[in-house]
Amino acid sequence: MWTMSPTSTGVMMIEATFLGAWRSRLLAGQHGVALVDANHPLEIYVGADGSGNPLLQMRSKVKPRLPEVSELVLVSRHEVDGAWILSLALQDLRFSEIFLRLTAHLVTASQNEPSETEAWTTVAKVLDAWKRLLRARPPGLLSLEELRGLVGELWILLNRFTTVMTPVDALAGWLGPMGAPQDFWYETSGHHETKSIGPSAPSIKISSAEQLDQPDMELLVLHVPQAVETDRGATNLVRLVDQTVNTLSAAGASAVDLHLRLKRLGVEIEMQYYTDTWFTFTTLETFRIVPAFPAIRASELPAGVERVRYSLDRRAVAPFLISTEHL
Repeated sequence: MWTMSPTSTGVMMIEATFLGAWRSRLLAGQHGVALVDANHPLEIYVGADGSGNPLLQMRSKVKPRLPEVSELVLVSRHEVDGAWILSLALQDLRFSEIFLRLTAHLVTASQNEPSETEAWTTVAKVLDAWKRLLRARPPGLLSLEELRGLVGELWILLNRFTTVMTPVDALAGWLGPMGAPQDFWYETSGHHETKSIGPSAPSIKISSAEQLDQPDMELLVLHVPQAVETDRGATNLVRLVDQTVNTLSAAGASAVDLHLRLKRLGVEIEMQYYTDTWFTFTTLETFRIVPAFPAIRASELPAGVERVRYSLDRRAVAPFLISTEHL
């Protein structure tokens, strides 16, 4: 059994305990489940099903409602010896990290509820929130700010991460389009959040309290002014997508997962807007997110505070700058 401290509530604690053990169990090909925490109001088990897919089971004497999560998650509910078991089994291993993070949220959000009934209510709310978060966005044009952000993430993917690992591994760690709080996560280097800003931006926009709530993570601030096609180094979304496809192809890999991410963002790459909108990349600043870094963190928020968005004054984060690269 992987025991969690009953007084610990943050996602960081989850990362340090059962998620790490669960990942090791999956990598070792172990089937079956193990109890996460005997002190939780629900009996929560994690492991793998007979096909090696990540499996979460939640057990109690109270009958839970049967939720709809995703077409990639098989959900079942059954009764055994007077106990109800709700099972969630991932059907596509490419989304293992997202599934594990969903589980971390379920456990932390419900672990301090006073009863099984209230714990199931919290579980239902978390699942509903994740379902809304991961729902495919209707096709349409990205705003200029959204497009700048996507262009910046693709540039970082190509120029930072594919240079130190295989293109397939680099793409697999690009989790932002799949609904993760941070843009990138790799087992070897942890969490990385990317922010693309214009040349005169006085602040850095943070879209949630979870975004900078990871220990010793990187914040990459890419300066991405708008440009015209003839400017030196100018590029657009179409060119960056083509470069990514070519990088994957050169490694003998498919671009299916790349196009899946674009679809989740609601991007129709054929639209003229993406061909006509150009950017350049001038500076890349890297900040280290340490406890003293000025941020609103989900693990420190009082209960009931939700949907936090805020901005960081660039002058206030300057002491945490660890490198500046002129591109």
